[in-house]
Amino acid sequence: MNQSLDRSRRPRKIPVWVVPGLILTLVIAGCDSIPKSLDELGPRYKPTNIYRQGEVLPLQIRRVAILPLTTPASTADLTAGVDDLETVLYAELEKSGRFEVIPVSAEQLREWTGQSAWRADEQLPLSFLEQVREGTGCDAVLFCQLIRYQPYEPLAIGWKFTLAERGRPPNDLTGTVRNAGLEILWSADEVFDAGDVSVANAARAYYSQHLRNEAPLSDSSTVLGSPSRFGQYTLNALFSTLPGRQIH
Repeated sequence: MNQSLDRSRRPRKIPVWVVPGLILTLVIAGCDSIPKSLDELGPRYKPTNIYRQGEVLPLQIRRVAILPLTTPASTADLTAGVDDLETVLYAELEKSGRFEVIPVSAEQLREWTGQSAWRADEQLPLSFLEQVREGTGCDAVLFCQLIRYQPYEPLAIGWKFTLAERGRPPNDLTGTVRNAGLEILWSADEVFDAGDVSVANAARAYYSQHLRNEAPLSDSSTVLGSPSRFGQYTLNALFSTLPGRQIH
C-alpha cells in the first residue's frame, strides 16, 4: 500500500510527443503579449506647416552652411534642448542626403557678421550671405531655431527652419528673408507633441524602422520617453519634406 502511494506521488513524465505541442501553445500565447502590427496603430502625424519653392533643389545648391541653433527665449528648458539636440540636428541633416552640411560655430558667425546667432525673421545685413559664403564656400544657408523643448512626458519638441539662397535684388523683398536679398527655398514651423496620438504613432513607427536594432520592436514606445530619440523622429519628419535633388 505504501509503495502504491509513493508511486502515485511521483511526478509523471510528459511523453516526448507532447512537448512540441506545449511549446507551440506557449509561443502562440506569448504572441498575444506582442503589440499588433504598427500598420494597425492608427493615424500618423505628418508635418503640414511646410513651404517649398519647388519639388527639387536648384542644381547649384550643393553646400549649405548650417547656422547655430537659436531659441526665441533663454529659458532653462530651451537652453538644455540646444545642448541635447544640436548634434542630432547635424546628424539627421547628413542622413537626408540633400546637400553637404557645413556647421557654422557661434564664434565663426560673430567674426563674419558681428553676431553669434541670427534668426530668419531678423533684419539681416545686406552682405550676410557673401560673408558666410566667403567663410564656408556655401551655396545657401539654413537658419535653425528650437522653439519648444519639453523633456518630460508627454515629450514636446518644436522647430523653425529656413533654407535660403541669394535671390532677387534687396529692394524687392517679396518672398525673401528680410533685407538681405535671400530667397527662401524651404521652410518649416512645427511643434511635435507626443500627447497627440497621431504624433505618438508616427514616432513609434519611425522607431521600428530606424532604431529597432537598439531595442526589441516591442519596445517601440520607449521613443516616447527619450528626448534624443524623439528629437531624431521630429527632425527626420521635417527633413524628409526638403526638396529633392535633380537626377542627371
